[in-house]
Amino acid sequence: MLLSVLLLTATSSPLQQLAAKLQAAPAWQASFAQIFLPAGLSRGSEEHGIFTFAHPSRVRFDYHSEPRRVFAVDGVLARMVDSEAGTCQAVELSEGSWASLPLVALTDPGALRALFAVEEQKETITLLPRQPSPQLARVVVGLGQEGLPQKVVVEDGSGNRNEFRFSRWRAQGSFAKDLFSPSLPGHPPCSPGGDNPR
Repeated sequence: MLLSVLLLTATSSPLQQLAAKLQAAPAWQASFAQIFLPAGLSRGSEEHGIFTFAHPSRVRFDYHSEPRRVFAVDGVLARMVDSEAGTCQAVELSEGSWASLPLVALTDPGALRALFAVEEQKETITLLPRQPSPQLARVVVGLGQEGLPQKVVVEDGSGNRNEFRFSRWRAQGSFAKDLFSPSLPGHPPCSPGGDNPR
């Protein structure tokens, strides 16, 4: 697998190189900081925690700042679990909304290009939606020295900015089967429109 990644890196675009790197291990983990900046403001809120990714479309954010919670996506199903509040919310993601989540869509360049106009530079990948949407105006992925995302900025049509900064990437040899389907202690994973604990 490593040889194929090296060969691809020598002849492909930054997006293809990134997709190959993310597929080179069963899963990846990184520390993250998330900064949300509302339109028109110079300062916003900041949270931090641990990010986990597994190809093709699984992500998990474990927020260590208050309120401590877990946000995870497994395919087209997203869940937000807040154990302290006793809540679990699940929603099915549309084609456009899952693509705005950091890294979820980056391992499939073909599908990504069908949804976005892709602008590539050596260390930056910019995604512009082919269909205008108030929820998503632009995604900018900044790559670090190792070729993995260092910063991902998601902007919506109103000018709100959600910035994710990643550090200390580490490959994971395996992951628990239910890692991307979090649930409240003693409960099964919640489902969209289901009778979920509150």
